[in-house]
Amino acid sequence: MKNKVLITASSVTLLLVIFFFTNYLFKPTSLYKMSFENIFRTLSAESNLVDSTRINKLNKTAFDLRLENPSKTIILADSSLKLAIIANYISGIGEAYRVKGIGYSNLNDIEQAVKYYIEALKYFRKKNDKIKQARVYNNIGLLYREINHQKALFYFNKALDISKKLNNKELIAGLYFNISYVLSKGKDTNKAKLYLEKSNEIFKSLEDTISMILYYQNLGVLNLKINQLEKGKKALFKAKSMAKGRNLYKILVGTNLTLTSIYIKEKKFYEAKKTIKEGIYYSNILKDSKIQYNFIYNLYQIEEAQNNHKKALQYLIKLHKIDSLLLSKNQTDNIGKTSSYYIQKQKIQENELTISKQKYKETLFWWILTIIFSLVLIISIIGVVIYFELKRKRKKKDIETATKIILLEQKTLQAMINPHFIFNILTTIQYFINKKNIQEANKILAIFSRLMRKHLELCLKISITLMEEIEYLSLYLSLEKIRFTEKMEYNFTVGNNIDVEEIVLPPMLIQPFIENAIWHGIMPKDTGGRIDIDFTCENDVLLIKITDNGIGISNSIKNKISGHISRGLELIQERVDLINMLNNRDISIKKIQMGNSGTEIVIQIPV
Repeated sequence: MKNKVLITASSVTLLLVIFFFTNYLFKPTSLYKMSFENIFRTLSAESNLVDSTRINKLNKTAFDLRLENPSKTIILADSSLKLAIIANYISGIGEAYRVKGIGYSNLNDIEQAVKYYIEALKYFRKKNDKIKQARVYNNIGLLYREINHQKALFYFNKALDISKKLNNKELIAGLYFNISYVLSKGKDTNKAKLYLEKSNEIFKSLEDTISMILYYQNLGVLNLKINQLEKGKKALFKAKSMAKGRNLYKILVGTNLTLTSIYIKEKKFYEAKKTIKEGIYYSNILKDSKIQYNFIYNLYQIEEAQNNHKKALQYLIKLHKIDSLLLSKNQTDNIGKTSSYYIQKQKIQENELTISKQKYKETLFWWILTIIFSLVLIISIIGVVIYFELKRKRKKKDIETATKIILLEQKTLQAMINPHFIFNILTTIQYFINKKNIQEANKILAIFSRLMRKHLELCLKISITLMEEIEYLSLYLSLEKIRFTEKMEYNFTVGNNIDVEEIVLPPMLIQPFIENAIWHGIMPKDTGGRIDIDFTCENDVLLIKITDNGIGISNSIKNKISGHISRGLELIQERVDLINMLNNRDISIKKIQMGNSGTEIVIQIPV
């Protein structure tokens, strides 16, 4: 009898151990995958420890600060998001994601804004909250309004249809305002004005002060477009006076930009410069280099209009320096691709969760059956499942790595020649035309067209010959040489044992280092500088040395704004690391300080 009891107890214990082990290995929500925060979140949701009123208040406070301090908006929305997740408060989670997206949108970080808007939509659909979905459609429309008017109107009208059905006056007014703004960018200014007046009537009834300020700002823009300059100034001055009392710096910057355009049109250059000075002051508070760029460009236009070509050229050089700082902050305007990426990511996560749940049920069933037959079979099944799980993870990691390298390839190639470089070349051509130096302008234009053709050609290739790379670099450096004359010299040296048409390498790997040497090594020098690019081959390894006699790495770091890192060089390093990982190559990049000044970059590529 005693033995029977022991056997029965042992069997029950074994069953419990196996059942727990099965849960541990296969169940997606099992305890081993739950952090202490997740466990606390579950317990808190059940006991309703977190007050939803506090979450709603945090979200509202974050939203109210969107124009005054978007960085603080993000911080508060993030705090609200954490509390909402702990409380499992779906509406609060969705709104926190939406407000966070608005914060990033006002900081011009489009990719992050799209990411959080897509997340917000997911939670609002769970709750079937139509009005919140309409707000997100409105937010996405705002991202498109400067770059794709048709898509912006599509999202605004989609939100407007929902808002009208639910009779939400606040959102209807905002959408009328946004539609007016987009229409004002086209030819239909009368329709734009009609929508603007419709929104104004509702704003007045709701006593929405901030929206009224935006109304006067937009009215000023419309009046500028239809050439009613005095009316435009009157509306803009009203917007400015109301915004100053509330420290709405983003609105103040926008009104100053529009006022500057009016003064330039009236040829009131003194007033324009005064307005620009004030606008730069507010853009410094916002730490927005893009806005500063626009104001400095207006100064360039003023000096050109007054035939002060020397001063205009100074502003042109300053614009190019700001371009270099903005290079690491450039973002894609392809919102559709970005949103599709995050939607696809959500679907993958949902599919993985479904697959995990199915696996759990099937595995549990088979584990119970295998207990009847033998413990050995159970261990075999565990081994098989672990094997396939590891194989799946390895495959997933390979796919993620391949995807990442494709994205890095695209970003790196885009970073090689950015829109601001193209703008500066065109402006230089314009400068020589204005100086009636047609021969020099034609010379630059010819080289520039060849460079663009070469750039488009190389972007389509996975690898290129050393000859193609040297041709591309020669075109780029010849343009920079024309622009900076005695300030810069350069030289190419190719070893006798190198066949430039046989050796292949990743496209446009060298250009960012040369650009870095020009702008951070040679340009800060008082005297002229020199760049040497040497190609040698030793033991089946191509050695590329880029040497400059600039100010050196340490001095360059001191001259840079705190925290600034060249995103172009970062992308090159990440791209090289991924190529090495996938293709078992050993491409290496070294940076060497040459004494107190001068820098040498050594790139080694196995051939």
